[in-house]
Amino acid sequence: MQHDPADLNTDRLLTMSPCQAVCRLDGDGRCAGCGRTAEEIGRWITYSDDEKNLINRRLLREAQESSLTARLNLLWRRFFGPGTAPN
Repeated sequence: MQHDPADLNTDRLLTMSPCQAVCRLDGDGRCAGCGRTAEEIGRWITYSDDEKNLINRRLLREAQESSLTARLNLLWRRFFGPGTAPN
């Protein structure tokens, strides 16, 4: 099943953790697995659903715009389920 990136414009909340169990910060201070900052990782459990949704949508958008195909595919499956892939 394919999902169109336009799906990110829906009202569906993406609130689950984007963690990929890599948990290693790169030179920019971003997680190599999910793309969150150290602050976002540390404060994740304190964020509201709206804040989590905004972060997750930003992560997907950044992965799409930066052609980070592996990260995009991992995040997409995490949020939309196995057997799904972005177009």
